[in-house]
Amino acid sequence: MDKSVMLDKKTKEYLLTGTKAETLEFLENIEYNVPSVFYFTVKEWKENKLDLIEKVLAKYEGNLLAIRSSTKAEDTADSSMAGAFESILNVKLNAESIDKAVEKVIASFDEDQTNQILVQPMVTNVAMSGVIMTQVLDDGSPYYVVNYDDKTGLTDTVTSGATVNKTVYIYYGVDRNDFDSPFLLLVLDLIEALKLTFPNIPLDIEFAINKSMEMSLLQVRKITTVNTWKMHITDQVSDRMLYLKEYVGQLMQNRPHLYGQKTLLGFMPDWNPAEMIGVVPHPLAMSLYRELITKRVWSVAREKMGYRKMPNVELMISLFGRAYIDVRNSINSFLPEGLPSAISEKMVNAYIERLNKFPFLHDKIEFEVVHTAYDFDFEKNFQERYPDVLSREEFLNYKGLLRNLTIKAIDDKYESSLNVAIRDIEILKSIQKVKYLQDGNSFSIADQINTQIDECKNYGTLPFSIIARHGFIAEGILRSAVSNKGISEERVKEFKSSFNTVAGELSEDFQRVLKNELSKDEYLSKYGHLRPGSYDILSPNYANREDLFEGIPRKNQHSIKPFKLSKEETSKINILLGEHGFDNIKAEDLFKYAKKAIIGREYAKFIFTKHLSEILENMAEWGKIEGFTRDQLAMLSIEDVLSVLIAPLTDDTKSYYERKIDKAENNFSVASSFKLSYLIRSVRDVHIVPMQRSEANFIGNRRIEAEVVELTPYTKEIPLLENKIICIEGADPGYDWIFTRNIGGLITKYGGANSHMAIRSAELNIPAAIGCGEQPYNRIVAAQKCLLDCQRKNLEPIELS
Repeated sequence: MDKSVMLDKKTKEYLLTGTKAETLEFLENIEYNVPSVFYFTVKEWKENKLDLIEKVLAKYEGNLLAIRSSTKAEDTADSSMAGAFESILNVKLNAESIDKAVEKVIASFDEDQTNQILVQPMVTNVAMSGVIMTQVLDDGSPYYVVNYDDKTGLTDTVTSGATVNKTVYIYYGVDRNDFDSPFLLLVLDLIEALKLTFPNIPLDIEFAINKSMEMSLLQVRKITTVNTWKMHITDQVSDRMLYLKEYVGQLMQNRPHLYGQKTLLGFMPDWNPAEMIGVVPHPLAMSLYRELITKRVWSVAREKMGYRKMPNVELMISLFGRAYIDVRNSINSFLPEGLPSAISEKMVNAYIERLNKFPFLHDKIEFEVVHTAYDFDFEKNFQERYPDVLSREEFLNYKGLLRNLTIKAIDDKYESSLNVAIRDIEILKSIQKVKYLQDGNSFSIADQINTQIDECKNYGTLPFSIIARHGFIAEGILRSAVSNKGISEERVKEFKSSFNTVAGELSEDFQRVLKNELSKDEYLSKYGHLRPGSYDILSPNYANREDLFEGIPRKNQHSIKPFKLSKEETSKINILLGEHGFDNIKAEDLFKYAKKAIIGREYAKFIFTKHLSEILENMAEWGKIEGFTRDQLAMLSIEDVLSVLIAPLTDDTKSYYERKIDKAENNFSVASSFKLSYLIRSVRDVHIVPMQRSEANFIGNRRIEAEVVELTPYTKEIPLLENKIICIEGADPGYDWIFTRNIGGLITKYGGANSHMAIRSAELNIPAAIGCGEQPYNRIVAAQKCLLDCQRKNLEPIELS
């Protein structure tokens, strides 16, 4: 029968809001492959149980059964009641088993005797099962959302919330040639057929595909969240999609003065915008991040350290408001200056190909993909990852240049890039002691903001970028010293715990406030500028958090223990240094360098974010004068505000900026509805969006099972955090205050092994999973309790109910 059977819309609506059994019976009758349907009411069961059991036995000879609920309360126009009633799978085909299963299903019902029990044969030899939404559940954007399990061979892992499932978003305008999975093509066929049967009705579909590539339809119902969806969102996303696809295609081509045949786009490689400003940042936050770091500062910092002098390209791009790193640009900036073009081209292509092949490394490229410095494992790792890329002569050339760059970085000369950067940070600190005079008009404040941005770049983010890169170099060498048996991992942890960073001082000073040894005003004068979401004007800073000093303080604060290399460690590391050509560097030099870089990175971040905070607060003052709230200001770019310094406005100030804010708010809303992956590898990834999983960076070896508390930059009232596992999106230093509480553990959605929160968790011996990825993070927050087992590298949600 034609799947687009001629039924009026009202009748089709009734079928989708009737009972599960009635809908499936209808679909079976029009020749969908629905496991054979048999159903009866509670009343019929109570009056004629034995006869019904006999009918079931006769109808399903030789099959295991699924005995499912089919109540009037399920799948209505307003509520699906998904999972509210019992379903029993793999029921044996005998009278006793059927009787027990039916009674158990009925026991989950209300008193309505017309509720139905649905009986079907189990689908066997399952290769893939899952759930499809024909529009995105929370906003109605135009994607098919396929949540599936292709591992266990079971049919209920997705609906039961098990963690084996995967997710892919498929845009409506997808080309069938873009698919490389025959299973997903079968899914697309099913979706297209059901949309003919039920046109203009958003559907929630359950399916299973067996190993013979036969599709079984297990359930269809109307999505019930339609009334909460954004108006016109399908048209708004679709109107932009063609331009997005063209733009990504252009980025993927060869570009002048850049090595590499193509690029990849990710929101966690290199400067990690997902962690620092969010996947869909407010325009003000993104524009500040661009101006202070990703426009030019990022590449100038690397040039000063001996990396390649880059052409005038930017690190971060915006895909209709979603922040991405251009990976080719990033990799080019890690080539040592003087590397011949032929070698550079080969290496950039090889690095991109490795990340393309192993996309789960998207947040670890500086340790697992790109060789950004020389360490004791360089040759071994290079040969394992890129055995046939370079000739021996080319390899020795590359190795020599990277080693010289690394030796130059460690060398403790007065004019070394690390020492210069540390001195520049002190210049910024001295500038901060000078208070600007306020003239009380918006033009003057814009002028002041412009000056502060220039100061922050020259003496803040630029030296911070250099110090942070030194931190990565130090971390890589220490890791390779461990893998080469020069020192144990435990001893490296002891080394990192042997000195205090500014974050450690924050915790100590917090304790002093609680003991009345330090006034709250003194504390806030030093730390009041910190805020979760350092670039976000909507995130209150410490000075504006009235409950900062409430709650239960952390116990057993981190204590500093002196560290000294043993003679054996010194000897082994000196041998390693000698074997690898670090002729004038000794073990103590290496550890002195690592200490300076680690402390310097945290200190530099602390200082430059004070300037950043002042910029944001001056923006708020500008807004107050012009009549704009912080929410409205978040929708302006920094260029919008500073444009008054170079040209007059074409309208009165209020009207001019209101139009910009209205347009930005609409664009921001649409940006949130785009579904784009962590890593875009080709144009087809704009239409088919797999949600790549991140491998969390586990800190320590402790195990904790506890309730979770999610904090956001906008959390105004701080809940009780003692012994809880804290969940935050990014590893932003503005969350340092959580370490003043006696938290049990930490989970972040984004962040790497070398991120601020990873360092702090290691310092304080707090079990943590840094950068676990979107899907695991969301499941844990939804479950409200989880297991965090750092020893076994396991992170699992635990349902409270």
